[in-house]
Amino acid sequence: MPIADPEKKQIAQKARLYHKICFKCGARNSMAATRCRKCRNNYLRLKNRALGTKK
Repeated sequence: MPIADPEKKQIAQKARLYHKICFKCGARNSMAATRCRKCRNNYLRLKNRALGTKK
């Protein structure tokens, strides 16, 4: 069910899309993280936020 309220939609998008992903183990980390919380690897990437790019 789509969210109609724009304020709630913004909150949901921030929770789902704004974090970093570890290249080694795939764990979700906070945006401020410099190392992975699970494996302590320094190699992190931003979560892909592009919509509709799956093929």
